[in-house]
Amino acid sequence: MKKICLSLVCLVIALPVCAQDMNMSDIDREARSAGSKSIMFRRSAEAEMMRRAQEEAEAKAKAEAQAQARSQAAAQAKQKTQMKRAQPAYRPYNLFGNGWKVAATVNGEMVSNKDLQERANLFALTTGIQINEKNKKMVAERVLQNTIDEKIKIQEAERQNISVSEEDIREAYRNFERSNGVPAGKFASVLKQYQVSQEVFLLQIKANLLWNKLTSRRLGMNVDVSGREVDDEFSRIKKDMDTPKYMVSEIVIKRKDADHIDELVDVLRHDPRFELYAAQFSQAASAPSGGKLGWVEPGQLAQPLDVAIKGLKEGQVSNAILYRNEYHILKMDKIYNPQKDRGDMPTEEEVRNFIKNRKTDELANKYIRDLRNRAVVEKKF
Repeated sequence: MKKICLSLVCLVIALPVCAQDMNMSDIDREARSAGSKSIMFRRSAEAEMMRRAQEEAEAKAKAEAQAQARSQAAAQAKQKTQMKRAQPAYRPYNLFGNGWKVAATVNGEMVSNKDLQERANLFALTTGIQINEKNKKMVAERVLQNTIDEKIKIQEAERQNISVSEEDIREAYRNFERSNGVPAGKFASVLKQYQVSQEVFLLQIKANLLWNKLTSRRLGMNVDVSGREVDDEFSRIKKDMDTPKYMVSEIVIKRKDADHIDELVDVLRHDPRFELYAAQFSQAASAPSGGKLGWVEPGQLAQPLDVAIKGLKEGQVSNAILYRNEYHILKMDKIYNPQKDRGDMPTEEEVRNFIKNRKTDELANKYIRDLRNRAVVEKKF
């Protein structure tokens, strides 16, 4: 090893040129042109080639990325344009006429046709049910009844000296935005698109908050569940667990209001929101609970309805069945077979809460019915 190193030193000393006389670029060029096999020059050339290749690859990748970004942006812009063309701005269906006139009075308080039209637009927005020739009569009746109930609830709260703060209303408004995935403050523009004033929406929120306070005060002390009620409910549950039955929902429309009942059936067979339609349009006592009748045993319903139910599979909707001057549309939610579906008995707490919730719903429904019966309502259209 020492001998090799000494030879290299002698070789360097013997070179006839000085360092300052060397031109490295000339040497590099000569070495490249001569196809030098020197490891030093070969590595230098390869490194340069690799550097240039890498730069070219990076430039190419950058150009491709920019081209792809431009293509994606163009595609997104095209899609937005197509969506905008496919979804034109909402145009309200005129249910309550033009101009300004009194449509109804509730205990002397006026309701204008403009109030009703804005609530009809809000109905379309919040339910997703578009108003048309086939359902306009049902929608008009529902919007009018909702508006009357709103007035009644606010009037009753005033009579009972119950109020809610503006902050409570605003907080409920913000909660509505959050629960529906709407950025804070953006729902106002949606209301504007549907031609609904923010005041109308806030008034509905106020009426709901007041009603919650009214029912809590009126019903809170009246909903007691006795041990006897719990025992009776357990007995009923044990019997039910041994009996075949159906979980059924219903929509009931009076014959005089059923001009388009078959079209409603067709909608219900393609739209899974049966409960929504029941809550909005059904004229039965079950409407507030989405039309749910609960568990029904064979033979429990009237004969025409019982026959229709037995022919349904889970998830199916029946034809409109005329019974005692009313049309009934039934949905089979679930079929219970005790031989394979038998489950565990509920706990006492679950049974007690079930009874309490049922009694609360019954008392709340009775409360609003009593207020409606006492109210002086005059419809003017």
